[in-house]
Amino acid sequence: MSPSWLERLTLLVHPRRIVVERRPRRGEPVRKTVEFAAPADTPALLVAIQDLLTSEGRFGAELRVVVADPLVRYALLPWSPLVTGKKARLAMARALLQHALGARAETLEIALDRPLYGHNGIAAGIDRALLAGLRSSARQQRLRLSSVQPSLLAELAARGKDLDDGWLALIDDGWLALLGVRGGQPGCLRNHRMATADAASFAVELAGLLTAEAVAVDGKKVLISSFQTLPASLPGDWSLASSRPLAWGAGHA
Repeated sequence: MSPSWLERLTLLVHPRRIVVERRPRRGEPVRKTVEFAAPADTPALLVAIQDLLTSEGRFGAELRVVVADPLVRYALLPWSPLVTGKKARLAMARALLQHALGARAETLEIALDRPLYGHNGIAAGIDRALLAGLRSSARQQRLRLSSVQPSLLAELAARGKDLDDGWLALIDDGWLALLGVRGGQPGCLRNHRMATADAASFAVELAGLLTAEAVAVDGKKVLISSFQTLPASLPGDWSLASSRPLAWGAGHA
C-alpha cells in the first residue's frame, strides 16, 4: 500500500474561501487557502478547488469535503408514516425546496439524512454543477472521496450527543444556520444571512429568532459554533455555550 493511502485531506468549500488541510502519515498538518475578495461563483470555486487538490492531493489519499452553509439549502422533512421510503422522502424534499426557492431548486442535488422511524428528517441541496466539478477534480487527482457534507450536518454529527433538547447555531461571516432539536430529532431549521454583523445587535436578533421558534423546542440550551467573536450571553434566559467548529477542526485560515 502506498503511504499516501494513509493521508487524509479535508476540503472546506466556502463562497469566500477554499481551504484544504492535508494530514500526512507523519508530521504536522499542512493547510492552504484561496481567498476571494467577494463571494465567488461556481466556476471560480471549481478553479480554486482544482488548484488546491492538484497542489496537495496525493494518489489514493482520502478526501472529505465540508460545504459551508451559505452554499447549501435545507428542508425539514416532517415525519409521516406515508412517506418513509427514499423515493417518497426525496419527492417531499424536492417539493419543499421548490416551494421555497422556485426554479432554482432544479439546479440542486438533494441529499437525505438517514431516516429514523417517527423522527423528522433533514434534506440538503447543493448546486449540482459544483458537486460534479468537485467529484471530477477528485477523480483527476485519484483521491478517494469519502464524504461531502453540509457544514450544519457535519457539525451536528460531531455534537449530536451533546444536544438532545436545544439549539445548534452555526455563525459564518454573518450567515446563520440554526437547528432546533427536540427529543433528539430536528424540530426547526433556518439557514439565512443575519440582518447585522454587529455582535450586540446579532445577540438581540438571535434571541428574537429563538423566542419566535421556542414552541418547536423544549430546551433553552444554545450551542454556538463559530470562528467569529460572539457575545458572551443572549437576552433572556438562554443557556449559551460557544466553541470553534468541530466539523472542520483546524478551521478557517
